[in-house]
Amino acid sequence: KLGESHRILDPDVVPEINKVVGHTLMVTDGTSLLGADDKAGVVEIMEGIKYLIDHPDIKHGTIRVGFTPDEEIGRGPHQFDVSRFNADFAYTMDGSQLGELQFESFNAAEVTVTCHGVNVHPGSAKNAMVNAISLGQQFNSLLPSHEVPERTEGYEGFYHLMNFTGNVEKATLQYIIRDHDKEQFELRKKRMMEIRDDINVHYNHFPIKVDVHDQYFNMAEKIEPLKHIIDI
Repeated sequence: KLGESHRILDPDVVPEINKVVGHTLMVTDGTSLLGADDKAGVVEIMEGIKYLIDHPDIKHGTIRVGFTPDEEIGRGPHQFDVSRFNADFAYTMDGSQLGELQFESFNAAEVTVTCHGVNVHPGSAKNAMVNAISLGQQFNSLLPSHEVPERTEGYEGFYHLMNFTGNVEKATLQYIIRDHDKEQFELRKKRMMEIRDDINVHYNHFPIKVDVHDQYFNMAEKIEPLKHIIDI
């Protein structure tokens, strides 16, 4: 059981817990990551340092350890002083399964779609009202319905509508785009711009805005010339 949330770690739902029977688990109350996610990472890093100190027979070079805050919002690394850290290469201790090493990722972007409308009394709205919510629905319907997280796997990219809020006068849709392939990633962003342009032809007085912000790129492009840091 997880705290007072009445939630339960069920091995039928989370089969990974069968692999840690007999070990101490650090968990939250089941309602958020707070209280366990970063703490668990700190624990595994410090335990790794302690193990190397306790086993001097293990040969290794100079090891540097750094901690960054704000992992979930991705802003901590922006202030990380790489030159001062002075390492030839580094690994992020944030995996899932024991023994797993990840050396590639999605290309990632976040997209905000803003729709503006005109609110008119419903009794006299014909040919006058522009419903921003309907514009948002139309925009989303023009994206490939099968290219979403719940219908993709592996290296298949997707569009993910994270949030949709609004009213007749203004609606906002927040997406994330993910794709391992850089070319397909760029095409996904381009497709959203094309959908915007197609809709705006009919609603040019109240144009839809699409703001795209690249979050990160597939690290495999940087890792490939340095595969020895994976092989070791």
